Amino acid sequence: MAEGREFDFSPLMQLIAAKNVKKQIPAEPHWVFCYSNLQKDSPMIDFAVHLCLSPELRDTFCVSHLVLRALDTVEDDMNIASDIKVAILENFHHHIYDSNLNLSCGTKKHHKDLMDQYHHVSTALSELQEGCQELIVETAKRMGAGMAKFILKEVETVDDYTEYCHIVNGIVWVEMSKYFHASNLKEVAPPDCLADSLGLMTQKQHIIQDFMEDMNKIPKAPMHWPRQIWSKYVDKLGDLASEENSEKAVFCLNDMVTDALSHAQSCLEYLSALQDPAILRFCAIPQIISIGTLALCYNNIEVFRGGVKIRHVIRLCAKVIDELKSMSDVYGACYDILSTLKTKIDNNDPNATKTLSLVEAIQNVCENSGLLNQRGAYSEMGLEGKRDQTQQGRRFLVEGQVDPFSLVADELCLIGNRLRDMVVAHEVPRLSLAAEYFFEMGVEGKRFRPTILLLMASALNVSLPGSIPDAATNAFSGLRTRQQRLAEITEMIHVASLLHDDVLDDANTRRGVPSLNSCMGNKLSVLAGDFLLSRAVVTLASLQNNEVVTLLSTVLEHLVTGEIMQMSGTSEQRCSMDQYMKKTFYKTASLIANSCKAIAFLADQETEVAMLAYDYGRNLGLAFQLIDDILDFTGTSASLGKGSLSDIRHGIITAPILFAIEEFPQLQEVINRGFDNPANVDLALDYLGRSCGIQRATELATEHANLAASAIDALPQSEDDNVRISRRALVELTRIVITRTK
Repeated sequence: MAEGREFDFSPLMQLIAAKNVKKQIPAEPHWVFCYSNLQKDSPMIDFAVHLCLSPELRDTFCVSHLVLRALDTVEDDMNIASDIKVAILENFHHHIYDSNLNLSCGTKKHHKDLMDQYHHVSTALSELQEGCQELIVETAKRMGAGMAKFILKEVETVDDYTEYCHIVNGIVWVEMSKYFHASNLKEVAPPDCLADSLGLMTQKQHIIQDFMEDMNKIPKAPMHWPRQIWSKYVDKLGDLASEENSEKAVFCLNDMVTDALSHAQSCLEYLSALQDPAILRFCAIPQIISIGTLALCYNNIEVFRGGVKIRHVIRLCAKVIDELKSMSDVYGACYDILSTLKTKIDNNDPNATKTLSLVEAIQNVCENSGLLNQRGAYSEMGLEGKRDQTQQGRRFLVEGQVDPFSLVADELCLIGNRLRDMVVAHEVPRLSLAAEYFFEMGVEGKRFRPTILLLMASALNVSLPGSIPDAATNAFSGLRTRQQRLAEITEMIHVASLLHDDVLDDANTRRGVPSLNSCMGNKLSVLAGDFLLSRAVVTLASLQNNEVVTLLSTVLEHLVTGEIMQMSGTSEQRCSMDQYMKKTFYKTASLIANSCKAIAFLADQETEVAMLAYDYGRNLGLAFQLIDDILDFTGTSASLGKGSLSDIRHGIITAPILFAIEEFPQLQEVINRGFDNPANVDLALDYLGRSCGIQRATELATEHANLAASAIDALPQSEDDNVRISRRALVELTRIVITRTK
């Protein structure tokens, strides 16, 4: 049975889930216990149960899950002697109605609570319809007998492995499939082998993902990795965790992932036969999450270190739950996740050809369905954009194997040191302390804007016409220094705008630390921002380039204009998408766009090239702010470094809400009432949760990210490796922007 995971739903998803659960859980104590334990064991499944299933199916699945979790708890407890464990497993189905069942075991608190208070489950079981009870008894009987078999038998072959996964998870799907048909006669009953595949793939995914957790269990627990696979790479299974075997471990891992994905085509065939949209959603959600997790595990040595980080699969989980409506969405999510996996296939891997062939076969099923063009696309972290944008999105996933920040790390360090020196005000120590607040090491951020400008400088680096080699080298050195100065100017302007924004927004935190205004007061915070702007202007003048001075002066005008637009717009303006995009350009994108253009002007580039640099910065800046506005709803305070839902609480209307208004015009009335009353915030979030606002805002962000990547593609060709790598890094930044979580 698939192990439960701790899923960290975003605030918006938590709010929707809490409301659903509160409405739907029966009030009797035994049902409260059952649903509470289900939520602790697997919040994702709990959410899907409430979202997708009718009350009868919901209760049946909840009780079935807990009965089988009790079986699984017995199997997992290595403190129970094998002979006793076998007897319990083989006879458990005879005792599932026993309210006095006394099996105190389990390694997790909610599992122990389940076993100690099993009488709640037996009571709930007895209240189900007779057919439901028979389903659960039969499933427990077959599963218990199979588990008992593998207590005494090692998983030697791939056939053993598949049989074990069938026993602990495939049987569940086979029996539930029969019940779906019995409860809804318009549902066809797909063959058992297809239903079985749902359980096989998800169970194999969990066995792969949980390698280190299972390896570290005390007492030692069976691992269930088939010897037939792992013995091709190491002498002992535990050797996969040794650093000296890293390459072999990854090859073995990829072999296991490929085996798990071999069930994907049967899963899609099963899902395509379902008629009821709710049952389709319920069955498809774990399959898409499983494919996403397998893609994450593939070629990932972290499986054998601390375990893989699954936060972006969790985000995908929330997105699939929220948006999956039909098979076109299933095919689309599957296709795009596998496109990401395909970019990770290493030709040196002994199974590379087999894996690639399998992935392409699954994608062919998606393409041949004829439904692939009817949906948006999913990337590693969520949406990848509309269908006509996905090819470009996949291109930058393939080519973007460059860490942009590492490429310019040394220069960023140099710039950081110079910035700390530049903001010292010897005559006024308190002003100096305030001005350098966000330039101190640890709170300086990733220097996103200087990184863009340094990479753009490299991406536009061409030999100066008519220059001799030594002169060209000297000229480039001087140019690079001036471009570094521009990066410093841009960062000072950006930080100054943050200080001023925090005063206007009465913010308490910034970059995960107390905001300057909350520490030193509004007056000093404003003066510190002014001081940074003055330092930026002095440095700007030293560049002695009138075109660059004009560009950066325009940025300052735009920052003020954008803030005034946000503060004083009419109700109609606040709810206008055009007004929002214009404000977003002024407040965020203008600085990046005009700074990129200034980089080109400093290098004496042609106007056409300068405009491509400007287009890149403009679209990247818009994408960045759109994702920022989305994260205000879907992120957490800890991940953002500031309070989540801060925009809407301050009455700032952003893209997700604007798109939601198009679906629910009555949301406009809520906005007009203001958000001083928390009930209005909750109501607005409710409308947002029922709309496609988050999805459409993400699609718009992806559209601008792709336009930014196109601007880099349109730059004059160069054979210089440094130029080409820098351009790839700029394209990679477009992916980072739309997939970031903070």
